[in-house]
Amino acid sequence: MGASRWCPWRSAVQLAFLLGPGLALPAGAASPKPGARPPAPVATYAMEALTSSGMGAMTMGGGDMMKMMMGGRPSFNATTRQLDLRLQSPGTAPSPSAEHRIPPGLAMGAALPLKSTGFGPAEPPQWTQEAFPELKGRMLIYRGCAESAGAGQPEVISLQGLLPEQRRQAMQAMKQMASMPWAGGSSGTTGRWPDNEETRGVPPQASLVGNHLVASNYAPEILFQVDGGHDFLAPVSLTSTASGGAQRLNWQTVPTALGYQAMATGMGRQEGDIVIWTSSEAPWGDSTVPGDLRAPEAARLVQRNVLLAPERTSCTVSTEAMAAMRTAMVTFTAYGDTLMLSSPQGAPAWRLSLERRSTATRPLGEGMEMFDPGPGDEKEEPAEKGGGFNLFRLF
Repeated sequence: MGASRWCPWRSAVQLAFLLGPGLALPAGAASPKPGARPPAPVATYAMEALTSSGMGAMTMGGGDMMKMMMGGRPSFNATTRQLDLRLQSPGTAPSPSAEHRIPPGLAMGAALPLKSTGFGPAEPPQWTQEAFPELKGRMLIYRGCAESAGAGQPEVISLQGLLPEQRRQAMQAMKQMASMPWAGGSSGTTGRWPDNEETRGVPPQASLVGNHLVASNYAPEILFQVDGGHDFLAPVSLTSTASGGAQRLNWQTVPTALGYQAMATGMGRQEGDIVIWTSSEAPWGDSTVPGDLRAPEAARLVQRNVLLAPERTSCTVSTEAMAAMRTAMVTFTAYGDTLMLSSPQGAPAWRLSLERRSTATRPLGEGMEMFDPGPGDEKEEPAEKGGGFNLFRLF
């Protein structure tokens, strides 16, 4: 959980995500069958490519914060790009080192250094009840793109009533996740970029297209190619306008996106209440989108109305949802196809995944006019050092 100060609103929303998907574990997290042979150790390389627009791309360490302090309007329509790279291998070396040799289109030099550290067999974390502070109030969930909320809305979850069971389930899930091999269940080495030290930001026009090579002294060479269909997603251009008591969201289609999902979150009118609206028409527990989304699964989620179709350009936050929130923030996510590769037959084993998303975050509703972009506000800005700080990436 880190040492950051506990925030009731943030914790409630985190709790909501745990409640919703039923604490679904990543693929492969199920316990092996008795007598089954454990899988052979494999080096894995996980890449996340994120395009952030709106408030999620604000450079809070610089000019945008100063503008807000002086009563001005920061450039909420700026766009940044972020990369998160993680190499994990069962191999070890006395002085571990690794780098990701990148194509010229990334415009970040010849290679990105992966800060590498070894680890031993992991002891499962001692999760305590304090990891999930007691909450009061309710979570009110609205869903769908109609101007008026449908029957059975809002879905009401009593945070106080479900908390003891939620704590038990959450601790059980975290212990199970901590015991998985990729989580440090055996000795090995991990390489990360960016790290906590000074790191170059990702240029706004950077491209992943081209040949890549991950070279290290503790994992096999990972040679792969990224095509145009798996490059950074284009920025999301999101606007909202009043439609009676509802709020209509509009956006331009994002090329190569498989589908979209929007979520608005705000404090309720009653003390302790959290109000959530989602564009998904499915019940809250069935509205999750896997991180390693592929085209077939995306098509199924579109068919079930969990994701909005890639050709869709509008959705409405219902009148009832807007009335239930005192203030609201909406986050819109476009999901790209995940590139998944593995080593050629006969070569040392490795697996690679490249997840891609494009997000836009903005305030929603009345009294938020100061946050609307003015002429000339739309621009892309390089991410801050360390890959870019995203104020609203809470989870």
